[in-house]
Amino acid sequence: MAAVNYAKMQSKAWYGDERITLRFPEGWEVNTVAPQDAPKLTATEIEEALSLPIGTPRISEIATGRKNAVIVIDDLSRPTPVAEIIPFLLQELKDIPKDEIRFVVGGGSHRALTPEEIAKKVGANIAREYQVTCHDFMSGDLRAFGNLPNGMPIYINRVVADADLKICLGGIYPHGSVGFGGGAKLIVPGVAGFATMFYFHTFCPSRGHAVIERQSSNPDHRDAAEAVAGILGLDVIVNIVINSKREVAGVFVGDYVKAHRMGAKLALETYGTKIPEKISQKTDLVVLNCYPLDSDPIQTAKALWVRNHFTNNYTIAINPASDGICYHGLFDQVDYARFVDQKSKQEPMVFTEPKIHSPDQLLVCSEHFPVSDFYKKHSSDLLFRQWNTLVEAVAEKLPDNPKVAVFPCAGIQVPVQDN
Repeated sequence: MAAVNYAKMQSKAWYGDERITLRFPEGWEVNTVAPQDAPKLTATEIEEALSLPIGTPRISEIATGRKNAVIVIDDLSRPTPVAEIIPFLLQELKDIPKDEIRFVVGGGSHRALTPEEIAKKVGANIAREYQVTCHDFMSGDLRAFGNLPNGMPIYINRVVADADLKICLGGIYPHGSVGFGGGAKLIVPGVAGFATMFYFHTFCPSRGHAVIERQSSNPDHRDAAEAVAGILGLDVIVNIVINSKREVAGVFVGDYVKAHRMGAKLALETYGTKIPEKISQKTDLVVLNCYPLDSDPIQTAKALWVRNHFTNNYTIAINPASDGICYHGLFDQVDYARFVDQKSKQEPMVFTEPKIHSPDQLLVCSEHFPVSDFYKKHSSDLLFRQWNTLVEAVAEKLPDNPKVAVFPCAGIQVPVQDN
């Protein structure tokens, strides 16, 4: 962790995945606090993972006699490179007619993807040759499955509910409510209706950030999602762990509980980050790169766990927010078409260079985060468009030769004990 005055990292997931260099003034001590990380899997290793499912028969065996299949995938708010796995998965489904296999983007209450974005996610060939639709959480085209014992009503996308074979293909990332994403989360909230989603987000207790197993006797978010998956009849999951370059570093296939937990253990190891005591105690500026969760403005918050490990410092978050759309239907309580219509009638807020007042303010460097949306969600924080401008502004608040800690993929990094 040699002191230098620059830091290199990835940026703009789905929008170039560029390698960028952050430069700091001469005399600044810059330390990169990187995750444990993991190498990229080979094609042979991916095939082997599919051939050795966890807690279920092989997918090709499960598919025997099934008339049709649906594959639920995550959207662009998640960095999962599902296009790399789909060809291997389709090999397992070769006995099901091609026109009986559908893909559903399980984006919960996020907006639908455009055709161009769908091609990015699943690959251009798959987008052309298969039917790919996006879940609409406010649609009436849902199937009801009663209620969970805690009262949560169950409404699920009809295409998914009616499929003969149900598969979830997505990534495993740290999450504040369910511990780690993946597993049954592509069912709830992924393809759930508004009523289910509202209850899930409002009344189900949180498991906590990056917690694999429940820490109390009370059922929580993860338990609710898995209960619904059981009622629905989710057959199998294919879960991916990525590395710091957004490459496939682990594939876990099988039961939506057993395979997910094994995947979460690798995720915890891969994303695990040791913060040396000398760094946490003697840092003047923390820089959080939101990659690979940096296409969606709302995902900024997932990089902010680091702030709990530092005191009396300034904090910068880098999120290009490449899609420039700050929409979460459940919290906006409006469908996307009406959201767009409302936005078109609003006077855009003019961007002005902010002035830093306090270390408590989060300083966000973003090319595309809409100004009005930023200050609605980050009322006490500050938005900057240019890295150099931000560095010049914060330099006025820092001591001579300040110490800087850079987290290159803070959106997925997880704190682990430094022994």
